[in-house]
Amino acid sequence: MSPTTAALGPATRAGLRHGLRFAWRVFLAVVRWTDRHLRYVVAVTAVGFLIRLFPGGQPAAIRVLLLAWLAPALVSAVWSQVSPGSYERVVAGPSSRLGWLLWARRRWSFLARECGLSVQRDQRRSMTGRMVDTFASKPAPALPKVWLHPRLCSTTAKGVTLTLTVTARTGQTVEDLEKAAPALAAAARARSFRCRALSPSTVEYVLVMADRLASTREAGAPVDVTVDAVPVGRRQDGTAWVLPLVGRHTLVVGCSGSGKGSIFWGVCGGLAPAVRAGMVRLWGVDLKRGVEVGMGRHLFTEVATTPGQAVEVLSRLLTVIDERGRWMAGQTRLHTPTPSDPLHVLAIDELAVLTAYADPDTRKEAGRLLAEVLTQGRALGVVVLACVQDPRKEVIGLRNLFTQTIALRLRSADETRMVLGDGAAATAPAHRISPSAPGTAWVIEQDGSADRVRADFWPDQLVRDVATGHPAPFIDQPVSVVEQEPVEDAPLRTVHAPAQGSPSSPRPRKPRAPRKPRQPKTADSPGVGGEAA
Repeated sequence: MSPTTAALGPATRAGLRHGLRFAWRVFLAVVRWTDRHLRYVVAVTAVGFLIRLFPGGQPAAIRVLLLAWLAPALVSAVWSQVSPGSYERVVAGPSSRLGWLLWARRRWSFLARECGLSVQRDQRRSMTGRMVDTFASKPAPALPKVWLHPRLCSTTAKGVTLTLTVTARTGQTVEDLEKAAPALAAAARARSFRCRALSPSTVEYVLVMADRLASTREAGAPVDVTVDAVPVGRRQDGTAWVLPLVGRHTLVVGCSGSGKGSIFWGVCGGLAPAVRAGMVRLWGVDLKRGVEVGMGRHLFTEVATTPGQAVEVLSRLLTVIDERGRWMAGQTRLHTPTPSDPLHVLAIDELAVLTAYADPDTRKEAGRLLAEVLTQGRALGVVVLACVQDPRKEVIGLRNLFTQTIALRLRSADETRMVLGDGAAATAPAHRISPSAPGTAWVIEQDGSADRVRADFWPDQLVRDVATGHPAPFIDQPVSVVEQEPVEDAPLRTVHAPAQGSPSSPRPRKPRAPRKPRQPKTADSPGVGGEAA
C-alpha cells in the first residue's frame, strides 16, 4: 500500500475502490456498445474525417464525434450500470426485439435454404414460351433453377422470445418442419426453442433468445388459496410456471442435487393456505428418514418415514377412495374440493425405497396399493406427487400411470427418453442441464411441445415459517403418534404407530395357560401295550 493510500481512511479507500470498479464497468459498456453499433460508429467517424479536411473543420469534427458517438455510448453505459432494469425495459429490450424481427424477415430465404426447408426446381415456362418452343426448329433451351421455400406467415417478438409461424410448401409435412427446428435455433443463436404444430401444414417456432433461468430465485410465502394449480417457478420466457394438480398425478425425476426439493416444497408450500382453509389435506411419505418432510411437519395430516408406515398411509388413502366412490357413483365424475371434502395430496420423497429397495412383501403390497391409488384416485380427489432419482422400469414400474412428468437433470439421453418419451432427447434435453442450475427441468405441455422451467428455491427457514403459519386443521380421528422432544429451531419428527383395526396391524396375542406336567405313560394308557379302556 502506497503512503498516499495509507493516509486515507477505510471509508475513503472503499469509496475509491467502488468508483474505480464503476468506471471500469462503464468503460466495458462503452466498448460493448461500440461493438454492437460498429456500422454507425464507422459512419460517424467517416463524417468527422471529411469535415476535418475542410479549412477550420477540426473543431467541428471533434464536436461531431463527441455528440454522435461518445454521447450516446456514455449515456447508455451509465444508464445500464445505474438502473439495468429500466434500461432493459426502455432501450435494450425494444432494440433487441426489433433486430430479431428484421433479421428473421430479411434472412428467411437464406435460413430456409441452409436449414434444409427449401428445394430447388426448374422454373415453369409460360404459355407463350411453350407455344414458341412447339413451332421452333431448335430444341428448347434449359430452364433456370429456382428455390421454393416454405412461407413465413408471421413473426412476433415478445419479451425474450421470437415466434415464427411457417406454412409448409407443397410436398412438405409438419414433421419436416419440426426436424429443422434445432438448426433454425442454432442459426438464430437462441438459448432454447419450442416447436408446436398448429395444423397439418403450419408450425410455430418459439425461439428463446435470452436465458431468464440463469439466476436462482428464492420463493416467497404463499398468500392466495389455490387448489387447482400451484405456482412453482418460472418458464424460460420469464412467465410464471403454474403446475396443475386436480386430476393429475405428477412424477418428478432427477439425479441427486438436481432440485427435487424445490418442486416438492413448491407444491406442498404453495398449498399451505389451502391446507389451513381445509381445502387440501397433505399426506407425507418421506423415506429419507423424515429429513425432508420434517421441516414442514405441521402442514401434513399424516407422515410416514418407513416403508411399513407408507403401506399404512396407502391403505388409508384407499379407504378414502372407497368411501368417495360410493357416494360419487351416479352423482359426478370429477371430485370438487370443499372444506368438508378436501383434496388429498400424497407427497412421496424417494419413491424407489418403497417400490424397489424394500423387502419383497412390503414392495409387493406397496405396489398393489399405489397402483390402485394411481388408477382410481385421480377422479376421486386423491392425487400423487412422487419424487425419484432412478427412472428405470425396474425401479418405477408404475411410471406410465402418472399423467404428468417433470424431468430435472438426468444422466443420459436414454433416461430422458424413459421419462419424457421417444424423441424427447432432442427437443427436451434434460441430460444437458447444468449441475450449477438446480431446479431447472423440462416438461411436456398438453399440446405435446416441450418447455424449460425452473422451480424457485425454498430455504429451510421459509419452509418452517410457512408450516408454522398454516398448520393443518384438527382432525376428528387423530393418528396416534410418538413424538420426540422438540429441539429449538429444529424440525419435528413424527413416527406413526399402526392404526387399530387396520388390515396390516398385528393382532394382540392371548395369554397362554401354564402347561401341566407331563404324566408318565403306563401299560393301561391308550396306545401303550394294549387297547384303550
